[in-house]
Amino acid sequence: MTGQGHAIPPLRAGRRPAGAALLGWLDDDRAPRLCRIAGAPGSGKTHLLEWLVQACGGEGAPERRRLHAVVPADGTSVRGVVWALGRRLGVVARTPGDLLSALAESDGRTVVCLPGLNRAADPARLVAELLDPLLRLPRVRLIVEAPEGSPGALGLTAVEQPAVLDLDLPQWTDQARYQHWCAGLNADSAGYPSPGAALGHTRPEAPVTVAQLAARVPRRGDGGLDPTTADERVLSELWTATTREGGTVGLLADPAMLTCAGPVAVTAALEDIGGPIPAAWDAAGPALIAEPDPGVRATLLRTRLIGLDDRAAERLATVPAPWRGAWALWPNSSIGWPGPVASLALGAGAYAGQLLLADPGGTIRTVQAETGVPLARVATPGPEPLRALAVTADGEVLLLDASGGLEAVPAPGGTAEQPSATAGPLDALRGAAEGGLSALATVPGLPGSAPAVADESGSVHWYQDGTVLTERLHTGPVTALAGAVVDGRPVLVCGGFDGTVRAWWPGTAPQAEPSARRQGPVNAVAAAGTPAGLVLAAAWADGLVRISAPHRSEPLDLRLGSQVWALTLADGRLVLGTSDGIAAIEY
Repeated sequence: MTGQGHAIPPLRAGRRPAGAALLGWLDDDRAPRLCRIAGAPGSGKTHLLEWLVQACGGEGAPERRRLHAVVPADGTSVRGVVWALGRRLGVVARTPGDLLSALAESDGRTVVCLPGLNRAADPARLVAELLDPLLRLPRVRLIVEAPEGSPGALGLTAVEQPAVLDLDLPQWTDQARYQHWCAGLNADSAGYPSPGAALGHTRPEAPVTVAQLAARVPRRGDGGLDPTTADERVLSELWTATTREGGTVGLLADPAMLTCAGPVAVTAALEDIGGPIPAAWDAAGPALIAEPDPGVRATLLRTRLIGLDDRAAERLATVPAPWRGAWALWPNSSIGWPGPVASLALGAGAYAGQLLLADPGGTIRTVQAETGVPLARVATPGPEPLRALAVTADGEVLLLDASGGLEAVPAPGGTAEQPSATAGPLDALRGAAEGGLSALATVPGLPGSAPAVADESGSVHWYQDGTVLTERLHTGPVTALAGAVVDGRPVLVCGGFDGTVRAWWPGTAPQAEPSARRQGPVNAVAAAGTPAGLVLAAAWADGLVRISAPHRSEPLDLRLGSQVWALTLADGRLVLGTSDGIAAIEY
């Protein structure tokens, strides 16, 4: 098959009529927004959907036929599907409501394929809490695998007359091609139209018991299970079987049992269980659900456990990973919690050794940069929501509010009547801006330097020797700005609504290519100079954080499971301000 210049792989077992019907459904905007694939075991439902994913799941597929997200439902829970869909669609979604809100704001159509709905942990609940609500959004279309009479099929009520492709009906299979396929495999064609009948694959396997699975897990010297040397699939099946038979809580005694097993199975097992470890897993879930590396899963869960269950966090501390949490402040943390962190700045002057954190309302607090221990609240004229805050070398705090207004708060011990060292440069920078100011930064380590600003036109402005230097670096607004000194020269790093991250040395032409480019807006950037060169970090709206450093041959990508709203680099650590707290990581 071919379509609109896009090569489509062959579809075996005489199933071209079924494949053509699916492509026609994708092409037809008037078709029902739900297409349900039905059929008995062995009828080829999985094979057909695997073919569809190959044909329409990549970026090379025509937009009218593109599958935007494919999430196998086998063994998944509601949370697991929400997290996986969010990851594939580029949004941080922890609950069905989060995902529905994000998709409701989308301008284009979204096509989701969900194989194996009848094999989900709770198909009826998945339909009621997520799939039917998705189908009530006018630009969402679903392809689901759900046999006639199954809980999933019976629960799908949002679309009154869905398209149904029942593979037990002969109209969806070319008999001559089916017989030719059987002949090539020396299979019995009498089972037409079922490929499984021809191959003898129609009888379901009996579920494996907990005792059988536990016997396949290696033991430590003390006789306990050793998940670190076990097969991930065996551990995943053990979680699923334990959930089915009861007793899941017993597996929580060793947090490595969670991080060494597949995250889909663990998520389903923890769906309705309370306690610090399940709560930490839930918080990290959007990052955990598709993370293939057990070491990264371990360091991520450990970071989410800091201050909540330090004993469990310590048990995960020895697992090798490309990054490591140094400290963190989450809800119910034993050392305090600043709340969501919308803006973040490294202190200087009277604030040396501290971090300044602004919440979404604009209240600013300080914590120790080394430990995260909360210290005090910063007195400001507000509070009011901020776009950014920065600290000058002498401890003056600069505030860029949500409406683009720029204000200086005197350093501790100073008064509002004292003239601000930054007043003149700030006036000049305001005058140079095209449109409203959208980002603000200082350059640590460059005494006497003025702050830098950026605007909604995509330009960055730097004050030097009485002159404002301006460079347009983005298409659309600049959304984040940071400064550093490398080899004695200032460098400004900016991120934009266009998804790019750029570095600019004022007074020189900008680099031809961005330092990084991804889909979606950049939420935050950070920069630091080292003897080896520039360290750069950026966070995008989908929760991904990317660190580029001279000591790394490749950039390091990480996620914490939340949107990251603010970043700063301090003493070899990256501090991340998120929608539910703050964490410092070593990379």
